[in-house]
Amino acid sequence: MLSTKKWLEKNYRTVVIVFIHVLAWGLYLGFYGFSYVQRNMDGNFRLLFVLSVIITDGPIFYYYYLRGIPRLLVGKKVWKFLLITIAIVAIYPLARYGLDLYFIEFYKQVAPLTNLAPTDFWVVYSIRALAALFVIAVAGIGKFTFDWFENSRIRRELENQNLISELAFLKSQINPHFLFNTLNNIHTLAYKKAAGAPEAIMKLSELMRYMIYESDMSFVPLAKEIQHLKRFIDLQELRFKQKEIVNLEIIGEIGTREIAPLLLLPFIENAFKHGYDLNRKGAIRAKLIVGKEIVYQVENRLPDHNQAIQKDQVGGIGLENVKRRLELIYPKKHTFTAEESSNHFTVSLTLEDHG
Repeated sequence: MLSTKKWLEKNYRTVVIVFIHVLAWGLYLGFYGFSYVQRNMDGNFRLLFVLSVIITDGPIFYYYYLRGIPRLLVGKKVWKFLLITIAIVAIYPLARYGLDLYFIEFYKQVAPLTNLAPTDFWVVYSIRALAALFVIAVAGIGKFTFDWFENSRIRRELENQNLISELAFLKSQINPHFLFNTLNNIHTLAYKKAAGAPEAIMKLSELMRYMIYESDMSFVPLAKEIQHLKRFIDLQELRFKQKEIVNLEIIGEIGTREIAPLLLLPFIENAFKHGYDLNRKGAIRAKLIVGKEIVYQVENRLPDHNQAIQKDQVGGIGLENVKRRLELIYPKKHTFTAEESSNHFTVSLTLEDHG
């Protein structure tokens, strides 16, 4: 049972294509068998007639489907394609005519076989030539339709693969950026022989475990992301030797809500990097509201002077990285704004449910 299921998963597209071909041929032959042939004919005649259609139409269809269209028409060998098509259209009625003559030996005076009278030959020939063109047209429509769906599937897979690669690259930018900053902080603590150095190393170890082993998932529990954010804040406060630099307010029920990993941290990191007057409580204000949507806002103070330089710095790689990740992970399901007043910089993010 498992092997059959595995085989079906592996050959799913092939099975679907074969099923569509069988269904299409069933409808096509059914039309011949129950409309073109007289209803009062016995089953043997119907079977022989349907077999004659398969003998003549099947090779034409699959020649064009598998070779004629992809290798000649699409391969820009148009003249060769036209010559072969003319030859097939000319020969097809004769082949059908020969098969009908064969059937007359067994089923005399049976319409439509009686239409093979010499006076009606060219009429029947023309109809059969049009039938050949119909088979070729159906082969072309089928081939181009299947190819369009297949190309669309391949294009989607390539787009998804490109998105995965780009997200991996963006995450790889986050990890060393955060690591180097934190190591510098711990180096400062160790240099000053601060008592908080061992605690900082332990918190860094926990953060790196989260970033290496859990951030590869598309989404993580919001509670875990918040825990990760608090560890980062603790590390920064150890560096500044000041508690409660960040006033983090969480409103709403977190429950089982999920979020893309490493999405909350860059906002706080940016505030620490570019903020002003951080050696005091509440220098950075952060609010996370969990409701129908997730609303996240971080505000830090800016110096009264050198505003233009500060603005350029704030709009640097960190937030651009975040904005690009949001476009990839939450397309049309997020709102991101960055506003700067005379002495404050505020970043706001609203996320809809990713599901």
